[in-house]
Amino acid sequence: MVIYTMTKKQILRITALVLTAVIAVLIIIFAVTGSVTASAQSGKMPVCSVGRGDNKIALTFNCAWDASDIEALLDTLGKNDAKATFFVTGEFCDTHPEAVRRMSEGGHSVQSCTDKNIHIKGININDLIADTKAVSQKIRTLTGKEPKFCRAPFGDFDDKALTTLEGMGLIPVQWSVDSKDLDDPDALSVKKRVLDNTASGSILLFHNESSVNGEALSQIITGLKQKGFEPVCAEEILFADNYIIDENGVQQYRPAVSASLPIIYAENNDALDAAFEKLRENLTLQEIYDLSSVGRVGMVDKIKDFLNAREEYAVREATYEELMDCYLVLVYAAEHYGCGGTYTEPMYEEIPQITPPEDDEDIPVIPEEYTDEPDIGKDGQTEDKDGAETVK
Repeated sequence: MVIYTMTKKQILRITALVLTAVIAVLIIIFAVTGSVTASAQSGKMPVCSVGRGDNKIALTFNCAWDASDIEALLDTLGKNDAKATFFVTGEFCDTHPEAVRRMSEGGHSVQSCTDKNIHIKGININDLIADTKAVSQKIRTLTGKEPKFCRAPFGDFDDKALTTLEGMGLIPVQWSVDSKDLDDPDALSVKKRVLDNTASGSILLFHNESSVNGEALSQIITGLKQKGFEPVCAEEILFADNYIIDENGVQQYRPAVSASLPIIYAENNDALDAAFEKLRENLTLQEIYDLSSVGRVGMVDKIKDFLNAREEYAVREATYEELMDCYLVLVYAAEHYGCGGTYTEPMYEEIPQITPPEDDEDIPVIPEEYTDEPDIGKDGQTEDKDGAETVK
């Protein structure tokens, strides 16, 4: 049997070689996987629309090349009192810095659409990280604001890319209504396509270099407002946290998990309880505060679009004391667990109180169709006298 012996110097040399090899392997692994430590999930979706009931929508414009129409586009938005979100490339920032500054100075949102207008599906993670950091730096330099959202050019993405972007603190945003202003630039067709398909929470896609961005855009915004929609920046329509994105790309508000949940607003009244939870999901904190001054009839008028027939009936039939109890819980829950919209408003030092009716005040008469509790079928549907179901 042969016995090998090593000096202390040889042992130290071999140990150093092994450590060097291990470090080299680790460097290779990090270079391949990138600096974002998150695993891609199957079937991930970007935000394509937002589940909300306040008729807020987002006009978004992809800006990658020409900027000759930016001044006219911003003027049109200003004249129509509409806010928009511009997804710009880094190259656009390099070539048209003044246009980007004007977007931000006009109260609009400026967000990322990659640095080089690249396809991000299948891209190396390291390349995607470098590209995203580059465009974010350019936007920050020109606007003074850090981008919160990003968009994949050409609507091209995969799970790995979405996971990487989310790991960098960005929310990937696509669209639910494509104006097709480049593919079919006929103004009437674009207007009809947009007005027919827009719903509360929709994210609309336009391009700045489209020929539609003249008088047609003004008509589109007017038509949207006539239908009750309010064009706002992305920050005002998307939930920053406490949300899920379903398989269709709809971002849905979900309160943070807490030992205090589920929140009970009304004991032994499931319909009233469900009604107030829907208010929390759909109203901003300021809108919830404002409910204290409108009374029962005003409250029902403001919230009826969120409720099914049974829930609306429960609110109409509740006593003042019941409404006040539910409202106080609603304010507390909204302040501590979040609510719909962008809830960054400061808390009231004292919770506002719903004003009770004066003794000599005429209490509004409940319309006849609400004097009897409606017959409710599945999912809040009502049945008419012939038994046919109609959705409330």
